[in-house]
Amino acid sequence: MRLFDACARTPRHLRYNPNMAEATIDQLEAGLSEDERALLDQLADGIAQRRLTTAAIFFVESVKPLEQATSQLMLFFRPIVTAIWSDPVRWDLAQAILERRGSLELLLRRLEARA
Repeated sequence: MRLFDACARTPRHLRYNPNMAEATIDQLEAGLSEDERALLDQLADGIAQRRLTTAAIFFVESVKPLEQATSQLMLFFRPIVTAIWSDPVRWDLAQAILERRGSLELLLRRLEARA
């Protein structure tokens, strides 16, 4: 079976649709709380102030597939973080954002706007 044959047999709803992806990201953005939006904005502003926007975009694009694993890793390291900081609210907020699939795209949008 050739690659083109497999693509032709893929159901239409499973093919990549950029409009559907944009709608999903917009829904994700609408579902964020004010604190979560503020954290993403602060992170993007800090990266832009240090003039690391391009490097950050490349890095975030490369770790997109690991988004869910990163969230779980942050959960694993939570006890260590609690020993260092008495109240790691921002850590928990970042972990909650990363739990949602596609949330790194929200950070990428903010970085690209500041580039």
